[in-house]
Formats: sequence, structure tokens, C-alpha cells
Amino acid sequence: MKRISTFLASLAIAAIPAASFAATATGTLNATATVTAKCVVASTSNVVFGAIDPTVNANYDGSGSITTRCTKNTPSFLFVAPTVAGPLRMASGTTGDNITYGLYSDSGRSTAFPSATGGAKTAHPGNQTATLYGRVVVASGQNDTVAAASDYTQALTATIEY
Repeated sequence: MKRISTFLASLAIAAIPAASFAATATGTLNATATVTAKCVVASTSNVVFGAIDPTVNANYDGSGSITTRCTKNTPSFLFVAPTVAGPLRMASGTTGDNITYGLYSDSGRSTAFPSATGGAKTAHPGNQTATLYGRVVVASGQNDTVAAASDYTQALTATIEY
């Protein structure tokens, strides 16, 4: 009987996995990343005035937009200026005539849209879309708005400072 007990005890010990006899040790490590402050002009849409009748004294309004994307809470300042330094003046590629216009940050067209660096920076979370409100004024005595029939354009550059 003693032999059977010894034999069964030997079988029981042999059945215990070797891992239960293994030693363990632990260490710690970190996962790290650095998020940098960054802003980009993600997309733009043209300021479109449509058809202008230079024989009718009126305001011709148009609008466009600029979407910017910044790292969360990165202070930034957006401004728009002619790509070639100068006034806001669309030119005809064929007649040499010009049409002066204004860009505004409000739909009432009373606050000029920033056109130069150095404005107050404001932090925004993620994407921001700014609407550009444009106006061409056709009035008596404004020679540059009495223009020949043609297509008029001016290249603008949107810049985000951060």
C-alpha cells in the first residue's frame, strides 16, 4: 500500500507544470509622444461676386471661406492679403481695367478682414472656418468700377500665424 501511495505522489508531482516553479521579475516602461503646435490652411473657397452691372449704382456682395486646422488650443491669427503686394483690386487680363473691392469679417461688411501680420492670437480647438465677406461698390465718380466687359480676378493669400 505504501508503494502505491509513493507512486501516486510521484505522479502528482510530475503532473505539476514546470512554470509553477519558474521565478518572475518585472520592470516598467512608458509610451511617449510629443505633440507640437502647428496650424495649416486646410481649404479655401473663392470670394465670388458674380455679375456686376457698372451702370447701376449698387453694392455687389460676395463671400468665400478659409478653413484652418490647428493643434488643439494653439493660439493663432488669420489674415488675407493680395498675393502680389498692393490694394484689393481685381484686374482684367484683357482690358487693363480694375475693380476695387473690400473684404470683411462680418456679414454687415463693417469690420475689415485682417490683411497683415501681427494681430491678436486666439486659441481654438481644432478646425475653424472663417467667412470672407466681400463688397464691390459701384457709385458715380468711381472710375475704377466703371469697367469694360471682362472677367476680373486677383490672387489672394491666406496666412495663419501661430
